Amino acid sequence: MVVFDYSKYSRIAERNRERIEAVYRFEEPDRVPVVIGVGGPYYAWLFGYTLMEYYSSFRVMVDVQIMGLKWRFEWLQDDVAGVGVHLDIGSIAEGIVFGCSIAMPDESYPWRSPWIIPCVRDLEDIDKLEVPDPYDHPGIQAYYSRLEEFERFVRSEYGDIPVGKGGLQIHPPVSAAGSLLGPQRLYTWLYRYPDEMHKLLRKLEETYNVLQRYRYERIGGDMDSISLSDDHSGYLSRRMYEKFTLPYNLRLYERYGRRHRGLHMDSHMDHITDIITDIYKVDSVDVGVENDLGILAEAFKGRVVFNGNANWRVLVNGDIEAIKKEVERCIYTAAPVGGYIFDNGGETYAGIPPENLRCEVEYAKKIGVYPIRAYR
Repeated sequence: MVVFDYSKYSRIAERNRERIEAVYRFEEPDRVPVVIGVGGPYYAWLFGYTLMEYYSSFRVMVDVQIMGLKWRFEWLQDDVAGVGVHLDIGSIAEGIVFGCSIAMPDESYPWRSPWIIPCVRDLEDIDKLEVPDPYDHPGIQAYYSRLEEFERFVRSEYGDIPVGKGGLQIHPPVSAAGSLLGPQRLYTWLYRYPDEMHKLLRKLEETYNVLQRYRYERIGGDMDSISLSDDHSGYLSRRMYEKFTLPYNLRLYERYGRRHRGLHMDSHMDHITDIITDIYKVDSVDVGVENDLGILAEAFKGRVVFNGNANWRVLVNGDIEAIKKEVERCIYTAAPVGGYIFDNGGETYAGIPPENLRCEVEYAKKIGVYPIRAYR
C-alpha cells in the first residue's frame, strides 16, 4: 500500500487552485496555469504495471493513482489541483448500458485499453435498442455495487483520501452512437439514414437523462453542472453538426447546465465556435490538437476558459527545440487574451518519456509569466 500525505499535497493543490480560479475570473495570475492531462493508464506504464493489472485490481488502481499524484506534485510539478482517487473503468459506459461486448486487457493483450465492440450493425438493431431502467438493469446495478465496494476498500485501506463520485454516464448522443455503431458506420448512416439516426439519437438522449436522474438518486451530487465529451461530432461538417448534434447537446446543456457548462472535443471545433459561445454558452472548453488555436483564442476571448491544443506528438521523440516551439505557439497565441490553461491536446499517452513532459512543463512555466507578448 502506498502512503500518501493528504494534508501536505492538499496545501499545494489549494495554491494551484487559486491560480486556476483567477483564470476563470479572466484575471491574470502570476503565470499561465500548466495542468497536464495525465491519468491512470499513463501512471500504470510509468510505474511498471500493465493495464490488465490496473483495471483488475483495486489495490493496483489506487496505488497507481496515488503514486501518480505524488509524482506530479513532487517531480512533474504541474498545477494539479485535485487530490483524490476514482474508480476507473475506461470509456465503456455505452457497452455496459446497452449490453455490447467489451474487450478488456488480458494475458494475451495486457496493454489493450478497454473498448466497446459495436453492437448496432443494422437498422433493425436501432428498433431493438431500449432506454434502460436503471433499477432493473444488471450492468448498471453491477457498476454501482462495484463503486460502493471501491469506496469501502479505499476508506478501509487508505483512510482520508477522497474518492470521486462520478457515477455511470454515457457520452452525448452523437458520440454515444459512435461507440455503438463504430465511426465508419456512424458517419455513413448519418447521411444515408437520417430519420433512423434521429430515432437512435433520441433514445440516447433519453438514456442520458435516465442515467443522470439515477446517479443523483443513488450517490447525490449536483444537477446544475454538465461537461460533455463529444469527439465524434467534431468530424461533422457545420451543416451536419447543426442537424444531428446541436439540438441534442443544447437540450442537455439547458437541462443540467444552470451553473456550469463544459465541453471536451479532441476533434475539430474551430468551425463551430459561435455555437459553443452563443448557443451552448459554455464556461470551459478542452481543446484537441486538430484546431487552429488562433481562431479559438479570438472567439473565446473573455468568454470561455480553454485549455489544451499542444501537440503531444512532439513529446515522443524528445526534440527539445520542437517541444519548446510548441509551448511557445500555445502560450503566445492563447495566453495573451486571458482565460487559457496550458495542456496537451487530448490525453497524455503511455510511452511518452516523462523527461519530455517535465521539459514541457518547466518551459511553459518559464515563458508563461504575465504580461505575455502576442505570438508572431
